[in-house]
Amino acid sequence: MIKPEALFTPVSKRSSLDRPLDHLMACHRRIEERLDVMERAASRLEDLREEALGAFAPAFAFLDTSGVLHTADEEESLFPRLRPLMERGERTYLAGLEHDHTEAHRMYEELKGLIAAPREDAEWVAKVRGLVERLSGHYRRHIASEDETLQSYAGGLLSPAALAEIAAEMRARRK
Repeated sequence: MIKPEALFTPVSKRSSLDRPLDHLMACHRRIEERLDVMERAASRLEDLREEALGAFAPAFAFLDTSGVLHTADEEESLFPRLRPLMERGERTYLAGLEHDHTEAHRMYEELKGLIAAPREDAEWVAKVRGLVERLSGHYRRHIASEDETLQSYAGGLLSPAALAEIAAEMRARRK
């Protein structure tokens, strides 16, 4: 569930790298926007083929840059600081998130391969649509879990010093 303040606080105020947890949440919203684009594009592959294929490119460009940074922020900065502070079940949850990242990456690479080699047949269109649907559903469930559960863990367990270290690593990753 998205917290009410996330709906009414402008993204630009929430997404500063000085506030890494807010930045990760804002990035989730940007990923969801790209999922929306891919879903709409997949639905138009038969009647607006060239435009639909073209719509995937900016979504892919975002996921190949900011999306990769986002995953690195979590797996290289956030998760390693949380893990020692967590109980066994919480660490299992974290391992599940890492598995989700791997699975999302696998589906995403498959989708990029399909879009890079378009075909004219209905089977290809159905495969793209099905993969976009699975990828989008997977990502949306994952994001919802991180927004609710991971944010709660991080907000409750991480010290201001740990958050400052995460922020510094996130900034360095973007240079």
